[in-house]
Amino acid sequence: MNITGIRTRLIIGGQEYLRIPEMSLDYRRHAPLSVAQVTLADPGGDIFKSLSPGTAMEIHLGYRDQEADVWTGTVQRVTPDRKPDQVRMTGVGGELPLSETLITKSWENETPEAIVTYCVGQTGLPPGNIDATGIIFPRFVAATIPVWQVARQCEHSCHRGFGRDMDTWDLWMDKAGSVHWGDSDEDGDIPVIATAGGVISHAPATAPLTELSMVETFLLPGFRRCGKFQLTDTRRGIDDVFRARVVRHVVQPNKIRTYIWYGAEYGKY
Repeated sequence: MNITGIRTRLIIGGQEYLRIPEMSLDYRRHAPLSVAQVTLADPGGDIFKSLSPGTAMEIHLGYRDQEADVWTGTVQRVTPDRKPDQVRMTGVGGELPLSETLITKSWENETPEAIVTYCVGQTGLPPGNIDATGIIFPRFVAATIPVWQVARQCEHSCHRGFGRDMDTWDLWMDKAGSVHWGDSDEDGDIPVIATAGGVISHAPATAPLTELSMVETFLLPGFRRCGKFQLTDTRRGIDDVFRARVVRHVVQPNKIRTYIWYGAEYGKY
């Protein structure tokens, strides 16, 4: 893959930057926020001095002959980089209201999906598909906790109190900005990652029930957690469709990659 065919663009603090020495975008299922880390040349320290937490930022990433994927978020931290004359910033994605909006409320004889829908509505983000559980909580209390934690508490109550398997349920925001709750996936094309056709490396989990497998491939701009992909590894006899648990896009001076972790969903309870 010729990395000169990749286009990167950062808009932050009213400025546009086209040369990004290093960058990563991380999306993780069962985690409320996507995270971006960007390194820029800053020999005079002007960028470091001008930026502060809360500044809006956009990252455009894609191939030159295609429409770029756009990640939007806000700056959380700006620090001098480990290399001289560079600055590193960390940002969190548009899911931030799921973490910043606190809920203090109690319900009686209400469904988990109604509770989650109400709480998502309080964030100002549009609700997407909120799956039904078939369960009614006699009483449910949210004691000044963020929206994502309300959803997690609903999952825990369904599991502990009603015996419902909630391991694969998640509260997440799709690339269009809608918030979903349930055992759902990102809509869109299913990329094929195959031997001699995208698989750079593949490390299957040694303990599939408690660990994740990892695939390294060429950049898949726009691919995020909850997206499905087809993996065809002829060497290991694998040909199946999987849900991405973790997706990391990495831009470095000598390579640009997408790393995908997949496997059993565990560890929530």
